[in-house]
Amino acid sequence: MTRRPRLVRGARSRDTVRRDTIRIALVRLHTADSFILGTYPLRETDRIVSFMTRENGKKRGVARGARRAKSSFAGTLEPMTEARVVYYEKEGKDLVSINAADPIRPSFALSDDLDRALLLSALAESLETFVSESEPAEPFYRLARHVMDGLFGGAPAPLAGAYFDVWILKLSGLLPPARECAGCGRAIGEDEPLLFEEARPGFVGPECRNSEALRLTPDAHRTLLAFLSGPLDPASRPKGLAEIAAVARRARRHFLGHELKSQRVIEEVLSS
Repeated sequence: MTRRPRLVRGARSRDTVRRDTIRIALVRLHTADSFILGTYPLRETDRIVSFMTRENGKKRGVARGARRAKSSFAGTLEPMTEARVVYYEKEGKDLVSINAADPIRPSFALSDDLDRALLLSALAESLETFVSESEPAEPFYRLARHVMDGLFGGAPAPLAGAYFDVWILKLSGLLPPARECAGCGRAIGEDEPLLFEEARPGFVGPECRNSEALRLTPDAHRTLLAFLSGPLDPASRPKGLAEIAAVARRARRHFLGHELKSQRVIEEVLSS
């Protein structure tokens, strides 16, 4: 007769050890430079944090105790703060577990100015909207850092905002070519006015206009081309920023079907 092996109290079977080993292997530790995009209350003491990384795109995770007055996360979860985030990711779970967020460059210093404070929320919401989850986001990360460099370097909010809007649309494949007519394909010189038709959507010359269109003056056209061909210069004061911002709003709304909440707030504040 075959004897069954005795289990000593407190001992663990091989199957139990094997299952625990597999469970541990499915939890991955990450440390990533990140931009904080937004936070949402969770229970009494926690927050859900949305953040963007270079290698893994947009992530969402739980920061436990972040709502406490003396939390270790205090001052690091403001929109567009750049921080080094340590988080655990468990396979099959939508939310990661955030262990720490050490500030690299807090955005709080820009919040004293209303225009810049509003812009920070707009930048964060745009990244939240256009950056894919768990996919490499190096171009978006570089754009965010470049624009934040400009703001810390003294760039006015309208300049930094227009530059950012142009490039996030371009990176998302939503900005049509600004050097050729979407109607006939002819080259449009930088000294010519440019018309943006939302119905296409695309830029056209006056001869190909078929519907209501936004007009970019030659100054605005040159500024748009300068944005697309070079870095943001905090000291520059180009013309046509309001026209470029209007085109970005139309292109964004055409794709999304609605305007971003932060953009509506900015319009309301500026019009009041």
